[in-house]
Amino acid sequence: MKVKTACPIDCYDACAFIAEVGDDEEIRLSGNPDHPITRGTICNRGRQLAVRRNSRDRVLHPMKKHNGEWVQISWEQALREIAQEVERTLAEVGHHGILHYYDWGSGGLLKALNQRFFYGLGGCSEAIGSLCWDAGLRAQTYDFGQANSHSPEDMAEHAQAIVVWGRNVANTNVHMMPFIRAAQARGAKLVVISALPQDAARRADKVIYPRPGTDGLLALAALRICRDEGWIDLEFVRDAAVGWEALAEDLDRYDPAEVARWTDVPLHDIRFLAELYGRTAPVCTLLGIGLQRYAQGGQTVRAIDALAAATGHVGVPGGGVNYAQRQLSIFYDEEAITHRRRADVREMLRPTLAADIAQADPPVQVMFVTRSNPIAQVPDASRLRKAMEGIRCKVVIDTFMTATAACADYVLPCTNVLEEEDVVYTTMWHDCVSYARPVVPPRGEAKVDWQIFRDLATAMGRPEIMEGDVDSWIRAALRRWPAERIEELRDRGFVRLGVPGVPWQDKKFFTPSGKFEFASSLAVRDGHSAVARIDVERFPEDAELPYTLLTVHPRKWQMSQRDTLPEAREPYPVAELGAEVAADRGIQDGDLVRVRNARASVIARARVQAEGHPRVVRLEIGWHGQGVSLNDFTPAALADFGIQAALYDCLCDVEKVSSPHENARATGTEALAGRV
Repeated sequence: MKVKTACPIDCYDACAFIAEVGDDEEIRLSGNPDHPITRGTICNRGRQLAVRRNSRDRVLHPMKKHNGEWVQISWEQALREIAQEVERTLAEVGHHGILHYYDWGSGGLLKALNQRFFYGLGGCSEAIGSLCWDAGLRAQTYDFGQANSHSPEDMAEHAQAIVVWGRNVANTNVHMMPFIRAAQARGAKLVVISALPQDAARRADKVIYPRPGTDGLLALAALRICRDEGWIDLEFVRDAAVGWEALAEDLDRYDPAEVARWTDVPLHDIRFLAELYGRTAPVCTLLGIGLQRYAQGGQTVRAIDALAAATGHVGVPGGGVNYAQRQLSIFYDEEAITHRRRADVREMLRPTLAADIAQADPPVQVMFVTRSNPIAQVPDASRLRKAMEGIRCKVVIDTFMTATAACADYVLPCTNVLEEEDVVYTTMWHDCVSYARPVVPPRGEAKVDWQIFRDLATAMGRPEIMEGDVDSWIRAALRRWPAERIEELRDRGFVRLGVPGVPWQDKKFFTPSGKFEFASSLAVRDGHSAVARIDVERFPEDAELPYTLLTVHPRKWQMSQRDTLPEAREPYPVAELGAEVAADRGIQDGDLVRVRNARASVIARARVQAEGHPRVVRLEIGWHGQGVSLNDFTPAALADFGIQAALYDCLCDVEKVSSPHENARATGTEALAGRV
């Protein structure tokens, strides 16, 4: 049997699947060959969804922690006891005493029904903001009015140069690669800019490895050279933009020779970048979601926007600064199924969640976690563990016993995407929407998220909160679609929405001025400089911690979804070390090393990298063990724009060790040694 379905993983590609089911419910996933983006291929993360569905380690029954041990209980008991905890909280402190933490570990339109339950109670406390990309979204709101991307076909057909800036397309955006190869076959140049080694660099004509967090300086120094050489699109800055004069004057602060010292990028490479943008037309810029994870991440995105716009690469075929695809927002109405406007929501910030819980008044008495694993993802995760200890009742809905689930009082089993119906789309790249059709029945006693909350509402005597069914909810959320388009979505497995492939081609922007804003009035309103500006004084430095630690997206798994991979059984994470780190500390491939800073310490297996910035340490997020998660290292600090975690402003030291027990002796923590 073959079934058309879709991938819910939070990534650029939002693949359409063909699932083939054997007699023993073994599932083989492949790409839908008719899909214009995925074209019959999927990534290893997507294939893991079938493995995860059938894993023997999957949580299949409601679990309750009793005297520190997990025991299986019935759904009736779980729902009754959790309902009592919710009702007690409502009576004692009101709905703000209930915290719902969610993210996008499993995407899909109907996942928003999780929020509907809490809004139906009158409201709740809710985590807002981003661990990933909010600073960049706000930056492009200042500049363009909205973060819109070109279609991949436009890049493939028209770009004369492609700059992949802080985006590992060959790993996190694999379906972009055929479009890049098509552009290269026409003669387009490929330039990769990243602090870390990138798989796409093997195909690149030029690779630049700046010091982490200094990309904005690099962009503004290149723009200063363009200004001085007369490589500015005067028609664009005169007719389609405001504020160029203010930015042009401000560029005097970015002396290219001084910027070369700060960025560790040779002066001739800064000039190369200036010539690329100033003398090549058009240049397509692909931004990643790591650039803005620094204290000045939003300003960095604004600087790159300004470089591309001033040199004539905005609103033209083959150009653009492609960060996100927010053109799709007009097609969906989540309010129609969540009813958030009716609710009184107390907002907490994802980047500072632990502090917000600790300071909450009224206090959080019940916490629900859905489609997320915050213990392995939020900054300074050790503080979150401590904050959660003070919450009376913690409920995690998941498919595996994650690091967060291990801290809970109840773990409720939810379905895998291959067992549920939904609509899946991405606001990161292309304009295709896919239909997730159930492929196999739920395993064990697993339930769809919305069904868990429907049953909980019924247990509380409030069934009206979750009234409805899948068809009515989908039609309500897609009410702006013609009815026949919804049927096409279900029949074909996907539809393409047909947003403009070249945004801003009419030079009409969604900013207050209606033009591209080099000097933004909204930025000034929010307390920022009008123009993109990078201050070197804000770069982190510590003589005791000489290296930058980047906790990045993994190559083989999605965030913390690593339970079904062999790496999950490894006692040590892999620490990829820049060449200077290894040379400074006398470390070779395969050595055991201790990575440490003031917040955490872990024993890791060293892998020395010849490429990338030489003073960077790379750990892949999602690993947890030795009593820590890798985001125990990261600071609970905010980036400059929006509500964005500055995860990458993180320093560390590394030393070679002869025994894993040296970690416990160095930190004075016996628990760490016991868990290695």
